[in-house]
Amino acid sequence: MEEPARLFYCGRCRAMVRICRSCDRGQVYCSPACSGQARRDAQRAAGQRYQQSRAGRFAHAARTRAWRARQRNVTHQGSEVPPAAAVLATAPLLAESGHRRTVAIPGKPALEVCCRCGRLCAGAVRLDFLGTRVRLRPPWMRR
Repeated sequence: MEEPARLFYCGRCRAMVRICRSCDRGQVYCSPACSGQARRDAQRAAGQRYQQSRAGRFAHAARTRAWRARQRNVTHQGSEVPPAAAVLATAPLLAESGHRRTVAIPGKPALEVCCRCGRLCAGAVRLDFLGTRVRLRPPWMRR
């Protein structure tokens, strides 16, 4: 049976994604790969902001001083080891099918499926998260 789905754009790659109600946990990314890359980007940006701050510059200078103190003095460079003669096998490239997944049933239009579990999704979709009921404060807390 088709389940109602949420339609959204991935927060990183801007691909249009459908996710069924049972898989929907408020995701904003189309796949774990996109969410992982977004996290790495955010961490890299935070590191750059820290490095540009006064505390970050001082910490980097102290870390560099400690690293240089641990290094040995090397006066001559060693010989380069020649690479082994190896033949590498080539692997065929997998074609990316994109983020949209469809199921073709003969005699019917293509149906969209959930990007997480692969279930068929209903034709009508939600464009927002599932709403929660507005809870009023208890009478003794009202003012």
